[in-house]
Amino acid sequence: MSPRCPAPLALLAALIAAGAAAPPAAADSRPASRGPYAEASLGATGMIGPGRTYARLGPAFALRAGVDLFSWLSIGGRLELETHEARVPPPPEGEYFQLLAAAGDLRISVPAGRFALFADGGLGITRVSTNILAKVDILDPGETYSPLLSAGGGLEYQLQNRHYAVGLAGQWSLLPAFDAMQTVGGRAYLRYTY
Repeated sequence: MSPRCPAPLALLAALIAAGAAAPPAAADSRPASRGPYAEASLGATGMIGPGRTYARLGPAFALRAGVDLFSWLSIGGRLELETHEARVPPPPEGEYFQLLAAAGDLRISVPAGRFALFADGGLGITRVSTNILAKVDILDPGETYSPLLSAGGGLEYQLQNRHYAVGLAGQWSLLPAFDAMQTVGGRAYLRYTY
């Protein structure tokens, strides 16, 4: 019996040699778009700190727009609307209030293929739609505006069409004029980069 290379080993050796001789795979030819962007999000926001007892978790909607200065840095602005059921002693009962915010923000991203981790922060102003929280001393009589400070982060995924991305994000906000009321929320979003 003469020593021979078994057929499966010969086939494996041929595949390895062919793989070594093949040209390297082309890099991803569709990098994410950069430039002006628009974003819409839907989520939920709740209160922490002094306001926690007086407001229920509520829906939140936001629109963002801005520009990517670099692949890792964006600046923009946002408009947000939150609705909460007030939980103050009666009367009245079943009252709702809205928080409307306008802010500028800065976003730093760390891209990794189609994914990107990001952190963002912003400054702006918030308006409350009613004085229902004055009943529990969160607002002073006649007070409707507060400065806004926010920070957050999330994970973004670029879709096959390089202009679109989806993501999940969280955000913490401080409203110092409203008895230092704080909110935390989560959102899902769709982003389009031109």
